[in-house]
Amino acid sequence: MTDSLYWIWFQLMFGVGSRRAHAMMEYFSGPEEILRGIEQKTQVITMLREEELLSWERTLDKAREIKLRTLRKGCDIITPDHPSYPPLLHGIFSKPAVLYVKGELDCLRDTLVIAMVGTRTYTEYGRDVARMLAGELARCGAVVVSGLAKGIDTFCHQAAVQAGGKSIGILGCGIDVDYPKGSAPVKRAVAENGAVVSEFPLGTEPTQWNFPLRNRLISGMSHGVVVVEADLKSGSMITAAHAVDQNRELFAVPGSIFKMGAEGCHHLIRDGAKLTQSVQDILEEFDCQKFPRLEPCAHHTGQKGTVHEDVGRKLAQSTQMPDPAPSSGGARRPLPEGCSKEARQVYALVPETPVSFESIAANCPLEVSQIQSALTELEIYGLIRGYPGRRFSL
Repeated sequence: MTDSLYWIWFQLMFGVGSRRAHAMMEYFSGPEEILRGIEQKTQVITMLREEELLSWERTLDKAREIKLRTLRKGCDIITPDHPSYPPLLHGIFSKPAVLYVKGELDCLRDTLVIAMVGTRTYTEYGRDVARMLAGELARCGAVVVSGLAKGIDTFCHQAAVQAGGKSIGILGCGIDVDYPKGSAPVKRAVAENGAVVSEFPLGTEPTQWNFPLRNRLISGMSHGVVVVEADLKSGSMITAAHAVDQNRELFAVPGSIFKMGAEGCHHLIRDGAKLTQSVQDILEEFDCQKFPRLEPCAHHTGQKGTVHEDVGRKLAQSTQMPDPAPSSGGARRPLPEGCSKEARQVYALVPETPVSFESIAANCPLEVSQIQSALTELEIYGLIRGYPGRRFSL
């Protein structure tokens, strides 16, 4: 296996997800061949641009710094010849030369991997669908991949973890960067039950150019992509386009014709994406016998109509907005060992009947952002429940 230093150098030299990087990777056996060719002044130097020949030594020094900092932070460096490199990424255009990882990627082998994406400005319906589908997929043994963005992405990660499954979160920045703000609890839960992944070195701030590159990995790492809610011009639609280019199965959840967030999904369905109302709609597109880790969900017994009726009831209920009844079984349960001290403080203030965020904040000495993060963490652990209007109960 080639030293990861050379792969980091390669990525810095030729770019992330670039045509140049793809061409160099296709032509040469690996980054070490290119580097040795430069040092020994072989024919390799005739294929490099002037600025590359002038900067290769400085770039190698920077690669050393990145590798050292990454290892000191306890993160893994996964390269194309590493045994944990996601298998499906080998077949995409301009596959990543380096993945910086917190967690483990071995869960991607021998099982179905489904990406789920959607809007940050979600509806209650979209939230409920995301949770339902992601939770069901996780219970079947599928790995749920998403982009760790606020909204639909976060709900998918949360539901997969709460169901006892695995999830992979892919970032458009360094994995040590607090983006989205306050997402640390979600990232921690995903890293403990799968992995947080980035193609970008630690410390890389998010830019608008990073996310389309990130999106090609969300689809590329997966056997299929489910779009839950999306506007016509959105990152989710970019991920869907990548899925088509990469020959992945594409699924879209129908929504209301009166909601902007449904336009993207309806556009995809019109163009051939599979209309998706249940997990069975997803699973039936794959030969599940090819995935040793995949187990059919208990209620998927082949009676498709029964499943659809059940899903239909859930989706119908999710479009209504009744005032929530007090949650049942609201006894305060013990907090897990890994719970943050902020979550412990906030947990003591959440009652059995729903109260507003403002009511909790009024009685809590923490900053608003800390309270928000703590509530997210408690939701991930399944200790509290969120309701419309930012209300919470045990």
